[in-house]
Amino acid sequence: MSGATSAEHCTSAEVWINTPVNKSFTYRVPDGMRLEPGMRATVNFRGRRVTGYVTSVAQSAPVDPGYELKDVIAAVDQSPIFDERLVTLVQYVAETYLSSAGEAFAKALPSSESSRTRVRTISPRVASLTSVTGELSLRQAEIFKQIESSRPSPHLIYGITGSGKTEIYINMARSVMARGRSVIYLVPEISLSSQIYERLYRVFGESLVLYHSMLSPNRRLENWMKFRRGEAKIVIGTRSSVFMQAPDLGLIIIDEEQDGSYKEQSSPRYSARHIAFYRAKNENAHLILGSATPSVETLYAAERGGITLHTLDERYGNAAMPDVEIVRVKGKGDDISSILKLYTKRAVSQGGQAVYLLNRRGFSPLVMCEDCGAPVECSHCSISMNYHRDRGMLCHYCGSVRPVPRKCAACGSESIVQVGSGTQRIEEMLNSEFPGYRVFRLDQDTARRREAVPDLIDLMDRREIDILLGTQMVSKGFDFPGITLAGILLADIGMNMPDFRASERIVSLLIQLAGRSGRAGGESRVVIQTFNEENEIFSFVRNHDYTGFYRRELETRRALGYPPFGRVARILVRGKNEAEVIEASGELGNGIDSIIAGGSLRVEKLGPSPAPFTKIGGNYRYQMILKAPATAEFVPVIKEALENFRSGKVYVEVDIDPVDML
Repeated sequence: MSGATSAEHCTSAEVWINTPVNKSFTYRVPDGMRLEPGMRATVNFRGRRVTGYVTSVAQSAPVDPGYELKDVIAAVDQSPIFDERLVTLVQYVAETYLSSAGEAFAKALPSSESSRTRVRTISPRVASLTSVTGELSLRQAEIFKQIESSRPSPHLIYGITGSGKTEIYINMARSVMARGRSVIYLVPEISLSSQIYERLYRVFGESLVLYHSMLSPNRRLENWMKFRRGEAKIVIGTRSSVFMQAPDLGLIIIDEEQDGSYKEQSSPRYSARHIAFYRAKNENAHLILGSATPSVETLYAAERGGITLHTLDERYGNAAMPDVEIVRVKGKGDDISSILKLYTKRAVSQGGQAVYLLNRRGFSPLVMCEDCGAPVECSHCSISMNYHRDRGMLCHYCGSVRPVPRKCAACGSESIVQVGSGTQRIEEMLNSEFPGYRVFRLDQDTARRREAVPDLIDLMDRREIDILLGTQMVSKGFDFPGITLAGILLADIGMNMPDFRASERIVSLLIQLAGRSGRAGGESRVVIQTFNEENEIFSFVRNHDYTGFYRRELETRRALGYPPFGRVARILVRGKNEAEVIEASGELGNGIDSIIAGGSLRVEKLGPSPAPFTKIGGNYRYQMILKAPATAEFVPVIKEALENFRSGKVYVEVDIDPVDML
């Protein structure tokens, strides 16, 4: 049989494949092929050519494997791109998040076809390699000294927006690199990495590399190898950067540590924050988490002594926090209130800039029947479609597109109207309301253009933008000194989601967006538009009192047993046939109940029940929520239940410590 060889007297390799099957596969290494542990290899797996990850090579095949070995087709790399430390980390990820090690390898490693390729180095648009950090304030210097002089351990810098957390990060990175050790600097968004990269490049020059999914595969691998070899000592990137290997890792920084973007949404559904804790402990490295709105779990751990807490209560340079004004809007036709228009004109006329946040994409998000109120829903998903001027009706979950209907599917009425506004419509309104003002829109659609964020940074710095309009990404860490006004167009979005983190998420978003205003000092303002100005959370935002919100939220979580007072796992069963999904989720749920009862375990199961978004992409979705004092209580339960569960008609997703319950 061509491509298969007897197992006797040959060199074999143990290869992990990106498949849910959690075991390695043995392949024969052809004579003359150079293959080492830590290299990738092309192999035939179930009739397909795939990339595998080699963890061992033996000079003689396993004793009587009972089958003929397939040959490795080719070695992808000329030399190893990972070592035993990554193998250990990958095994930990697989065990913690109930995935296969092969799936974890695929998430951890770059996907370039070959490490032989060299790519042209492109430097960022900076004038010179000069320090961009000024003198540290007394409080900043105190925190820096405390962290630098401590044994490697986790630290939280809880500092208001504009308080100078980045300056502490940079000084710690310098200190660590001066001792020959390496630094991983995590940011939540690709768009944010561009501005931070240009700033850090002025300090660290060619010792700095970038790592995120918008880079070409070859660029990612090139930067991976530079960092692994120690040619680059600091990397800035998004969540997958937490896996990058270095000769001697000395520091991991997680900026905006509360952000949900640090949680992977496909298997293995790892938390970069959790992996950072594990790596810092095992590699004797410092870990610094920073935020103006730390996650409830992180702040609670800091108060209990598991993380050293440092606070920054004043803005750098003694700049004042902006005044916050809550404005009630009535709905249709009131997208930009008269008060916000007035403050916008005042800010721009005085040489300032404004930032508007709308937590949506599209021209007009909802199209609905004026007579019966039924929205236009996706035929594949149980959610409303959005109207996009250039594409018509679009489902943001499965990508389905359709024209705007002439009649209501529910009642037959022809009174189809657009309700609410998306970023495209708001952009048109701004251009109409403020003729001559320079408006820049930053959302998921415009950010796909590779140069969108660098162009934004350049134009904002040169004061060639008057109004920056965007979705959530404009609230995440951008530092534009010219902004003196921040406007949140509809703060109510997201408040009533069936998710125990909904309140925390919206308060964090509002406080973070408010923090974009007035960072350079002088008069600054925030206008928050809402349908319900009496909502309690606005008092916390108005007073910049995240700690007060945290105290209230903590009591709610305590009463319900949610994190940080317990751990949560979500099991989602999905499939094309709803009856089969209901039957399978019931069967799996009964199996979990039996295991819990038989072991007298402290595990509570909720469901199965329809997921909040019951249908996405033609798949029906039912879920169960497990709660326990620790993951060690429910992980064995889930593992045993899945081993006993047999159904090829549905797909089961397991999410440990989920950040999204929809």
